[in-house]
Amino acid sequence: MDCEMSKSKIVIGIVVVAAIIFVGAMVGTSLRKLSTEEVGVAYNIHEKKLSTEAKREGLHSGSPGYRFIIFPSVFQSISFDDLECLNKDGIEIELNVQFQYRARPKELRDLILQFKDKDSYLKLLKSIAESAIHDSCSAFNTTQLQSERASFQDLVRKTIGRRFDNVGADVEDLQVENIMRPESYEKVIRTKEAAKENIKIAENERPRLVVEAKSEKEEAVKQAEITIQRAESEARVLLSKADAEASSIRAAYAAETAAFQKLKNDTLSNSVAGLLSYLGVRLIAENNNTVNVALDAPAKTKYTYT
Repeated sequence: MDCEMSKSKIVIGIVVVAAIIFVGAMVGTSLRKLSTEEVGVAYNIHEKKLSTEAKREGLHSGSPGYRFIIFPSVFQSISFDDLECLNKDGIEIELNVQFQYRARPKELRDLILQFKDKDSYLKLLKSIAESAIHDSCSAFNTTQLQSERASFQDLVRKTIGRRFDNVGADVEDLQVENIMRPESYEKVIRTKEAAKENIKIAENERPRLVVEAKSEKEEAVKQAEITIQRAESEARVLLSKADAEASSIRAAYAAETAAFQKLKNDTLSNSVAGLLSYLGVRLIAENNNTVNVALDAPAKTKYTYT
């Protein structure tokens, strides 16, 4: 009798332990915990059924064997480094874009039905964001991307926000940084800027150069006037000297003419032939060189005594 009771107690103990283990296992597979940064929708892996309600942080119970399909409950970062896009001018631009996104908890069930899980959803969001950046880039030319950077960033934010809104996501804190143009274009721009700077320097120097040019012109005119005055003075001196020399020569010729006239009248009996004979003899006599002249014999001197 005691043996049978002992066996019964053993069986009962085994059943109780098994029951406790079973209940513990059931409870363990029926409880799931979500952290403060998570939101999830329960999914029954046996019935292939998705809950209609999104759960937030805490310990949650459900049918045995269920699990949560989890999404972040706080904003997460998406960044594009050295993303290349073509602007309105067809020039390739490199830029960095980063922003915060979050799936809307109220639309989480629909998102899971469409995109399965957070990884597939994130892949879609990156594709949408990159397309939005390319479209925004093509709306601005090269100059505008530099001078209207705030407007460009605002367009990127609005374009991404509008497209994310269609897939149940919110966007915050978008930043566009390091807009870089191709090196060849940068070289052209630097050359152009240098030319502008040189033009500006030349324009600033122009008044001074004009003043210097005017001063040099005035100095040149003054020097020219001095040169002209000096030349005129020298010319007057030369003219005066020439006039004096001419007057002297004329006076000498006049005196010589008068002497010859007196000689002709007083001595040569007013004979032209006698005068010419006299001049010829004098010319030959005063010449130190040998002279051959084909002339008639000089007139004979006639002496008359009274």
